[in-house]
Amino acid sequence: MAENVTVICRMPSGVKLDLYDMQALSERAAVLKQGGFPPQLAPIKVVTLKGASSDMRFHKADNVLIGMAGRNIVDAEFWEAWLAQNQNSQLVTKGLVFAEKNSKRAEAKFKEVKSEKTGLESLDSSKPIEGVTKLDK
Repeated sequence: MAENVTVICRMPSGVKLDLYDMQALSERAAVLKQGGFPPQLAPIKVVTLKGASSDMRFHKADNVLIGMAGRNIVDAEFWEAWLAQNQNSQLVTKGLVFAEKNSKRAEAKFKEVKSEKTGLESLDSSKPIEGVTKLDK
């Protein structure tokens, strides 16, 4: 039986995780380095993560994302391979997606980081935006 991990996605609408064949990527990079035009490379597997707006507590009218995240069950082997290929991605370095071995541990880790801003939260409409003047009717 394949093992799974729980992946938390703090992106508002989720994100697609593409996994590529590393040998094909290396060959494509070599062609690019020589100034050639390599063929388009398709991922070998794609997993779509649900984002914060899929959380049952998400309030669509106010577009509130703070403290929300999508919860996803993903094949552990896929996650480890994707993470190895994308360890420097801002999705990983900014904590926008992360995984734990089970849902309980994932929820605990999310509780630790949920107050940290991602930069993707909705603007507070009650506060003025610097450089923007309100238009009178």
